[in-house]
Amino acid sequence: MSAIVGIDAKIDISTNGGSVWNELSERNEFSITVNVDSAEHKVFVATLADAWVTKARTWMSWSGSMSGYYDDANNVIFNAVVAGAVVKLRFYDSRAASTKYWYGDAILTSIDRTTGTEDFATLDVDFEGQGALSRQYS
Repeated sequence: MSAIVGIDAKIDISTNGGSVWNELSERNEFSITVNVDSAEHKVFVATLADAWVTKARTWMSWSGSMSGYYDDANNVIFNAVVAGAVVKLRFYDSRAASTKYWYGDAILTSIDRTTGTEDFATLDVDFEGQGALSRQYS
């Protein structure tokens, strides 16, 4: 499963357990991927015609990336990466729908700052989920 949204997206980050949330105002795109591992179960059968494998869901994980314009006044992302801190993230599908979002704890695993020939710089951030990814629908 993968969710990708465009320029109307909103991302909030909390570095103190969720008591204070900061909008990453320059993040305007994100991608979240949820992976599900599976295990095979093979039983002994007398004939190959009956040799069907069954599968069961095992571990789940989630990860993703966010990107947008670089804001040199906001060091929250850089500080979290350097500290190896677990942060709380909320990903809104749209700035207009503030009651629908994905949320979970994550470690920010990389940052990539790019300066192009235009008048702006971008910042790309990868993250790995820590525990469950949840969805708020109301």
